Amino acid sequence: MVRLIQEIARNAACVMTVSWISVIIVGRVFDFHRSYVAFTEQTRSEQWLLGRCQDDHFYHNMAYHTDVCALVVSNSQISPTLFAINASMAQMKMCGLYECSTVLLMISTGGVPLVACCVLLYVMAPSFLLPLAQDMYEKRAQTLLQRRCSPLLHKVRDAVGGAQPPQYARFSDDI
Repeated sequence: MVRLIQEIARNAACVMTVSWISVIIVGRVFDFHRSYVAFTEQTRSEQWLLGRCQDDHFYHNMAYHTDVCALVVSNSQISPTLFAINASMAQMKMCGLYECSTVLLMISTGGVPLVACCVLLYVMAPSFLLPLAQDMYEKRAQTLLQRRCSPLLHKVRDAVGGAQPPQYARFSDDI
């Protein structure tokens, strides 16, 4: 029984660890994609301004706003992939897309997050219950096999001549 509880606890820990790591990875990929798309859209919309900032006449007409041109030029020199990786890692949260305290608050207040957690539990429950069910099935199958296939040790006849049910060999679990 202790071994079964240890196996269930180990399976639960493995499932929780894999789920937690998966949520973190999915959160990072989502943040990366969002940052990458936003930065490429920004640089694409700044193409006209980048071309105009190269013109000396336009640059001198923007006397007090030359920092805009400097920002556009520096954005054009940044790799969108590196920018997205940096933005994704800057927004890293240990519970995926939200802070862990926010996740606990959403679960405690109920609603859609609670339903999502119940669905997740329903999906993950077989990983907890399957080892238990398999162990029970194997024990039952072994018992049935022993009852059907074990050799008849002896038949005991009572003194009146009636037959008693046959006695089968019993296997111990110590093997």
